[in-house]
Amino acid sequence: MSQHDYNIANGTGAAVRSDINLALTAIATANSGSSSPTSTYAFQLWADTTSGNLKIRNGGNSAWIIVGALASANLGLMLATRFPNVNANVTASDEELNKMDGVTATTAEINLLAGATQLGVIMTAIYPVGHIYTTVANGNPSTLLAGMSSTTWVAFGAGRTLVGLTSGDADFNQIEETGGAKTNNTAVGSTSLTVAQLPSHTHTLLGGGFNGSSGAEPGSTRSSSLGEVGAAGGNQGHTHTTNTNVVQPYIVVYFWKRTA
Repeated sequence: MSQHDYNIANGTGAAVRSDINLALTAIATANSGSSSPTSTYAFQLWADTTSGNLKIRNGGNSAWIIVGALASANLGLMLATRFPNVNANVTASDEELNKMDGVTATTAEINLLAGATQLGVIMTAIYPVGHIYTTVANGNPSTLLAGMSSTTWVAFGAGRTLVGLTSGDADFNQIEETGGAKTNNTAVGSTSLTVAQLPSHTHTLLGGGFNGSSGAEPGSTRSSSLGEVGAAGGNQGHTHTTNTNVVQPYIVVYFWKRTA
């Protein structure tokens, strides 16, 4: 450890040489010591043996700036010890590191990149958690889709069609709300309607001759109308079962929902 004020005093040849050697030793040892050098200069180095850091004086000669740890390789700069989630020393070029300028991702989002290929990053962005994937290929999307091996999917919507959310309809105003039922439309025979269930209507009575026929007997010319009989039918509601198919046209596919 050596420090010097870098002021060579006048003296004999031997004394001056000794003072110069002390100054050179201080330079060679980066002004190492447990406390700051008494005389300081802008951009002066100091190996602080108390904190274990190499420090450099700022340009205004008003404060010390920590450069790195004395006991660490490369002063601990860009090493795994400085980045707990990195398993090896960072070897990126300055051009590559500059690509990180302006990044606003959270720690959790950046951690998603750990070990991921460029394709994996793209695919997980295209199919985020909660995404519904439709296919006619039998297989989990984690194996069907390239770069998705770390994702988790569950089969979704078995035996159901998908419908869009609409807040104004109580049947469709919540995500993943279910409802409806499939009816087995098997023919069960006919159902007779009562008179009350018939639409309200009248019958016009036509007649001619003696018996209302169109024969050749005297007076056989038919009147266009001899009158109307009373109205029949109450136009009331009714239900009956037929074999009409009420299932919408469909095609079967696989639905998958990403959960992780």
